[in-house]
Amino acid sequence: MPGEKKICGNCVTDDFLKKVIAQSPTTSDACDYCDSVAPTIDMNGLADYCDKAIDEFYEVSSLCDAVTIYERTPDGDQLPDVLERILGASDDAIEDIVELLSDYWFDRDSMEHRYGEDPWFVEKTSFAEPMSDAWSQMEGSLRNQARFINPEASKMLESVFGPILDDRTHQGRDVIVECGPGCKIDTFFRARVFQTYSALEKALSHPERHIGPPPSGVGAAGRMNAKGVSVFYGSTDPEIAQSEVRPMVGCHVVIGEFMIIRKLRLLDLEQLGKISLKPSSSPFDPATVAEASRRDFLKILSQKMVMTVMPELEEQSYLITQAIADFLATHPKLNIDGILFSSAQKAMANKQVIGRNVVLFNKASTVLNAEEDLQRDASVYLWETNEDGPRFQPQVWATLRTKGREHSLPFWESPAITPTLEFNCTSIEVREIREIEYQSYSYPVSFRLMPSKKTAES
Repeated sequence: MPGEKKICGNCVTDDFLKKVIAQSPTTSDACDYCDSVAPTIDMNGLADYCDKAIDEFYEVSSLCDAVTIYERTPDGDQLPDVLERILGASDDAIEDIVELLSDYWFDRDSMEHRYGEDPWFVEKTSFAEPMSDAWSQMEGSLRNQARFINPEASKMLESVFGPILDDRTHQGRDVIVECGPGCKIDTFFRARVFQTYSALEKALSHPERHIGPPPSGVGAAGRMNAKGVSVFYGSTDPEIAQSEVRPMVGCHVVIGEFMIIRKLRLLDLEQLGKISLKPSSSPFDPATVAEASRRDFLKILSQKMVMTVMPELEEQSYLITQAIADFLATHPKLNIDGILFSSAQKAMANKQVIGRNVVLFNKASTVLNAEEDLQRDASVYLWETNEDGPRFQPQVWATLRTKGREHSLPFWESPAITPTLEFNCTSIEVREIREIEYQSYSYPVSFRLMPSKKTAES
């Protein structure tokens, strides 16, 4: 009987199964497929592993209408080919497993085969559902129970983001990107909208403070920050920086370049959505199911985190992304300074603008010389007059004070965070918004006038 045969670890290629077989207490029986005396398990046990692996990682493709009614060739592979790929066993061992599984899958009460008499299988395309369900419960807990001290949310966030230091994409890329001096990304651009000339003058007089992130306690809530928590939102491209602030016609947009002056570690959401299973992952290992579920869920989550949010839905939609940002910013082991993510302004792709958005957490958002009592005087002139009259020509004349005011922190204040960014004052650009281009897709509405009941009855 095939089920009573013995097989050793040398007759399979899967590392997880090799370890399982090596730990078997049966060590004195010869393998029925290579005759070596080594730890073995019976084929019934191996068939159980194969049954679970196929149930978890494959779905039958030979029972759809295209095959059963229209007699088309099924997608995927037949059972022996699937077993050969995941087991790497000899033809004799594969034949025995096929016989055992065919017997397992046959219901003698209904006289039916679970997967049909000649099953074909394809790999499952998504395992996200279990983690998606758990994530939905966490979202409900954050919205309806407790936001700031929430053990359920902390546990869920740890299971999703805790392993990111070990994550790799199919190309072997890390999901953590280094930015700063000597790196591919060494500058960010930031834009601000101004509706009055007086506000514009004030900003140009001290751009480090007014073009950079707002002081703590002042800023509005955003995609990755709660109200009053100062973070740096920027882009790797000035065009994207402008599109993200959604300027109105008639206003002015100031765009400036911020140089990164120390190394930063940023989580790349795009790469996080492309992670693959570890090379050592096995379909026979129960832990691989959870790993696959996390992989597929992160693909969905990384897209959700950058979706456009309507203004009236921002408060509830940003709650989750804010919780994620808080978790990453304060995690004791990950040491992440911010997040790189794609622009939600999809129209930029059609202009062939390549770039990313960034949020630098509070600990990495300090700009050099952004303090309120900067020892520098500045005069701002927005207009230049000639024989043709005044024309808009912004100029800033700045001088350093020879003797600055003495300033010391009160004993109750903590010292400032070491600056991460330095503003390039020669990069300032003021743009007057004269027109805005929209891209849209038109959906025709089918409108039908139905007769009233009274008219129909008469």
